Amino acid sequence: MGGGSHAAGVAGGLELIDEYEFLVQPVLAGHGPTLLAGLRERIQPELMARQEFRSGAIAMRYRPKHTAA
Repeated sequence: MGGGSHAAGVAGGLELIDEYEFLVQPVLAGHGPTLLAGLRERIQPELMARQEFRSGAIAMRYRPKHTAA
C-alpha cells in the first residue's frame, strides 16, 4: 500500500487490511513518522510468522484482531 503512514492507519481503522508485515532494522533514529498514524481504535495483532536475518533485522507478519478502544 502506498500513501504513507496516515493512509495505512486510515485503512487499518476501516478494517481494510488483512495482514501487516513489519521489517525491523537494528537502527535507532530518534525521530520520524509515527507508524500507522490515524488509527481510531486499538488493533490487537496476532503474530502469524517471524523470521530473523543475519543482519539483525526481524520480519514479522501479523493478522489484525479489531477490538473496541
